[in-house]
Amino acid sequence: MGRRLLKTWILHPLASLSAIDARHQAVASLSRSARRLDGLRQSLNGMRDMERLSTQLSYSRSNARDVLATALALERMPAVMQWCQDADDPLLKHLSADLDHLSEMATLIRGTLRDELPLGLRDGSLLREGVDEEIDRLREVTSQGKAWFTQLESDLRNQLEIPSLKVRMNRQIGWFIEVTKSNEEKVPAEWRRKQQMTNGSRYTTEELIERDDLLLGADSKLKELEYRKFLELRTYCIQHAPALAEIARKVASIDVLQCFASVSRERGWTRPEMVEQTTLKLEGARHPVLETQSGFVPNDFKMDSKRKFLLITGPNMGGKSTYLRTAALTTILAQSGCFVPAKKARIGLVDRVFTRVGASDDLKRGRSTFMMEMIEVAHILKRATEKSLILLDEIGRGTSTFDGLSIAWSVTEDLCERVGSRTLFATHYHQLIGLEGQVNGLNNVHVQVASTDGGLKFLHTVADGPCDESYGVQVAALAGLPRNVVERATDLLAFLEQQAQGAKAGEQGTPQSRDHGQASLMGYFAAAAISTSEPAEQKPLPEYIETILNMLNSTNIDELSPRQALEALYSLKSTMEDAS
Repeated sequence: MGRRLLKTWILHPLASLSAIDARHQAVASLSRSARRLDGLRQSLNGMRDMERLSTQLSYSRSNARDVLATALALERMPAVMQWCQDADDPLLKHLSADLDHLSEMATLIRGTLRDELPLGLRDGSLLREGVDEEIDRLREVTSQGKAWFTQLESDLRNQLEIPSLKVRMNRQIGWFIEVTKSNEEKVPAEWRRKQQMTNGSRYTTEELIERDDLLLGADSKLKELEYRKFLELRTYCIQHAPALAEIARKVASIDVLQCFASVSRERGWTRPEMVEQTTLKLEGARHPVLETQSGFVPNDFKMDSKRKFLLITGPNMGGKSTYLRTAALTTILAQSGCFVPAKKARIGLVDRVFTRVGASDDLKRGRSTFMMEMIEVAHILKRATEKSLILLDEIGRGTSTFDGLSIAWSVTEDLCERVGSRTLFATHYHQLIGLEGQVNGLNNVHVQVASTDGGLKFLHTVADGPCDESYGVQVAALAGLPRNVVERATDLLAFLEQQAQGAKAGEQGTPQSRDHGQASLMGYFAAAAISTSEPAEQKPLPEYIETILNMLNSTNIDELSPRQALEALYSLKSTMEDAS
């Protein structure tokens, strides 16, 4: 039940500062005392899932072991209450209040059911001695009856001088006397053979049948009485199933809080300062999973109202993706009520975490990797707010270089100028580094790498400023590409970089952004030519665009003379000038 609630808290973090602070205070209270924390963990250790026990009870599906497990769990409640009360924390006091109000039910169950119980409800041996007089009497009858068969076996062995003779019982033929084949001549004539076997025979007698019927009747009646008595007990417990479910919810919350405290104390996590402002400042932040590996390198984060967009450049394997994930996981942990893996943390509330990380396709729907990437980016741009946290990893890599660069560039400008959310964007489009100073809130950071003896050493540290190289060829060499391939790639890289020189964001010649609402002729032509899956969302074309499209559709270009073609172009130009 604690595991399920932990998943719920992580998937649905809190958005209220007071609620988050209450959880942080409870975690702090528990983590301050190792004795208290260990005592609480020991009280919870091995406890059965009370939520499922209460559900089974509500539907009358509980067997005897389930009911006993419920009582054993309820018997732990006083200790859990005591440890929580000792912590002197408002939330823990609230959660531990009245955890023991079903103690009478636990006492009744423990006083009724045995410690060792069968799996089936009709197998008997459910109730303790002294619970019911009739059950005790029948148990004595069955006990004496079984002793009679034991004594019969001893007597027959001595009378007939057959040491291997056995008196046994099975469900098919009841009680019988088993004699091996070598001793069958010693069997009395009045015995009736019941079953022939390879190594002997099984016999019965009139006296044996009478005793068997007497014992069978008493045993059947005993099991039936025990079953009815158990049903009475379960019916009583069913009345308290809602209260049991409420106790289970409280205990699950206590379990998650002590889990947060235990991990925070063990790993040296710190309590974050939660604020309303759009900030994210972490000192010595670590990935909560990868930090357990030796040699993990912590990093700092600094994001505020003037530094909302971090453009992260650097080589593959340098740690860009880990840096992104660390920011998101730290925020989620903090708003779930846990301490965070950092030396110091100041986190502004986040309403949603949006991610565009990894590569995947949807072949069933005919969507390529790039299409899926664009769908996710569109989702982010439509729904992100100023309080959101956005992680973008390599936008635009699924298409041609200039298409991808253009999309990444435009998305960056839109997030900075319109959305204004805290964003971490890892990219290999180094042309984007020129946007620093050109758009609001964008700052360049890079993962550091050192070149040693012609090789690379990844430092996994993030520092301010851009990185001008991706070191992709060097990483390919590390991966084991043949030397001649790597050398050829190095030469081609220098050639291509020279060809594309000057295409950097922010430089002179960069097209200015259109005013909001200004039309693009190319965009309208594309909209008219390409049918979309959502035609209802298309805006109607302006009148002058429709006029131009009609003129083009009514003109047979193949039959135009050069002079007529020139006149048609002048006419189109005149139409656009009149419209503007």
